[in-house]
Amino acid sequence: MNEVKDTTQGTINVASGIKDDIIQLDFYKNPIFISFSIYIIVIFGIYFNMGKSQKNRVIYNNIFRDSAGIIHWLDILKYPYSGMNGYIRSPILLYLLLGIFFTVITIDPLQKRNQAYFYSVMFSYLFIVVLFTIHVIIFNVILSPEKASIELRLGDQDKVKKTYGTFYRTQWILLLAFSPIIIAIVIYIIRKLNKGKLTN
Repeated sequence: MNEVKDTTQGTINVASGIKDDIIQLDFYKNPIFISFSIYIIVIFGIYFNMGKSQKNRVIYNNIFRDSAGIIHWLDILKYPYSGMNGYIRSPILLYLLLGIFFTVITIDPLQKRNQAYFYSVMFSYLFIVVLFTIHVIIFNVILSPEKASIELRLGDQDKVKKTYGTFYRTQWILLLAFSPIIIAIVIYIIRKLNKGKLTN
């Protein structure tokens, strides 16, 4: 019962903190907020200015976005497999499980405001480089993609090739684009939950 109460109180504290930040004029002068906003505008600006065929070819690898423009998000996470085997190999899920954990325990999220965010984002990118290297060695060199059995039949099967890029390129692109946003939100929530312990 106490755990439920603590979780509820924590959620209320975070929501209250967000409200306080939004109504304070200083919030809009904060370099973290400015950097965060510019980054989101740039990322989505690039995306929305790309043509349909370019999006399909570059981002979705002509597999994960159908002719109606529907993006198959869950299939992106587990392709080319249909079950847990795909999720276990997913770069995005590995990052969400391990990358955030190692970033938070390595970089103190309660240190000075600017440092907490910028150092966490930099370490997050470093972790992605390490994860990419290990992932390529395991799933491209040791476990050859040519031997994989494609269980999810997406896209034009005559054009789909069994390569590491075909299987995981979309995940790595999305991870590089959205990991700074994800880690910044995580750091923000941690700081709001531990407001009395901040060192800024």
